[in-house]
Amino acid sequence: MRNERMEISHLKEYLYQDCERQIEAGKHYLVIQDTTQPNFERNRSNIVQSEDLGVIGDGKSLGFFLHPSLVIEADGGRCLGFSDLQTWVREAGGLSKKERKYQALPIEKKESMRWLKAHQNSQKRLSQAGKLTTIADREGDISELFDQRGKTDLLIRSRDNRNLSKGKLYDNLAFQEKSGSFKLVVTGDLRKQRQKREAMIEVRFSEVELSPQKLGGKVIKVCAIEAREQNPPAGETAILWRLLTTHEVSSFESACQIIKWYAMRWNIEQIFRIIKQKGLAVEESDLETGKGLILMTLMALFTASKVILLHLSSKEEKLQPIKQTFTKEERECLQMICQKYEGNTQRQKNNYPKDSLQWCYWVVARLGGWKPQEKQAGVITLFRGWNEFKKIYSGWELALKFVS
Repeated sequence: MRNERMEISHLKEYLYQDCERQIEAGKHYLVIQDTTQPNFERNRSNIVQSEDLGVIGDGKSLGFFLHPSLVIEADGGRCLGFSDLQTWVREAGGLSKKERKYQALPIEKKESMRWLKAHQNSQKRLSQAGKLTTIADREGDISELFDQRGKTDLLIRSRDNRNLSKGKLYDNLAFQEKSGSFKLVVTGDLRKQRQKREAMIEVRFSEVELSPQKLGGKVIKVCAIEAREQNPPAGETAILWRLLTTHEVSSFESACQIIKWYAMRWNIEQIFRIIKQKGLAVEESDLETGKGLILMTLMALFTASKVILLHLSSKEEKLQPIKQTFTKEERECLQMICQKYEGNTQRQKNNYPKDSLQWCYWVVARLGGWKPQEKQAGVITLFRGWNEFKKIYSGWELALKFVS
């Protein structure tokens, strides 16, 4: 982490190349954007070189902003890694948004430019893909993004009751007839005190014309979808997603597909959970340089993406190839580990084909403490298993090289 020849840009480029090499021509990929703020305030007294750090959202804590774009195959659910990674800081004691007249600034001078920049960079890096869809939460609901989207589709959660060429967005959706209902599994979130549950979602959709004031009266045609939970459990906040998309939505089935794609956004939240909390805990690091802390966080992202890859593969019925993720030597090592953890009964055996990611998921989950009679392993269990595998593989490599 102190190597002067190791630049942040070099590590970012490695992650981009790892993602790009897995892109298959003609396929559709989801590019999921979000922002997190690694906080290193507890380590302030240990840091001797803080030039690459600044203050984060609270205006006082030491850290940096990180805005990754996570790439997931739309149909197969395969996680490929990252097509864009932006890092930046704010200076302590800077002017407030009001003092800078932030709302009047052009998009190029706002931090929100990150959404548009990530969208454009991902287009360039993933040009061989058949189709791309950028997905973002409410912070990504930016008029300039819709206006300058290029050939990439958008799927954005609405932040405001936008102006339409006729009326307002929320009123328009409320006026539409219900097109149908479906069940959605809601993932639990301890941070938000949300329990895992199965929600009944009522769907409405409509073609609309956005009419943002900042675009000088220019009209943008999109499809709007409302996904509203009916009768949520006591104490739980009902799901209410109002989504804007450039995809055509002409039926209940196509609206449900859009909603399910948006639900994939949860995976980037899982990435942040792995790097910051029960997983790699980058915020607990005692590294002494700002540059080192950023490098370490980017490395943690790489590890987290591989954990998500295995987690998603366990949910897919279609077998996914292992060769794009693991080398021949790693696969041989995994086969030896698998023999150790398989039991005598059929239930205790790894019944997936050896050339599939699902087979690898089983081995890594067992290393993390999962048992075959239990439900699917979660991301933290897989993270523990991944760490164990890397330790074992290091010894495996040494044995191959030095033990005859």
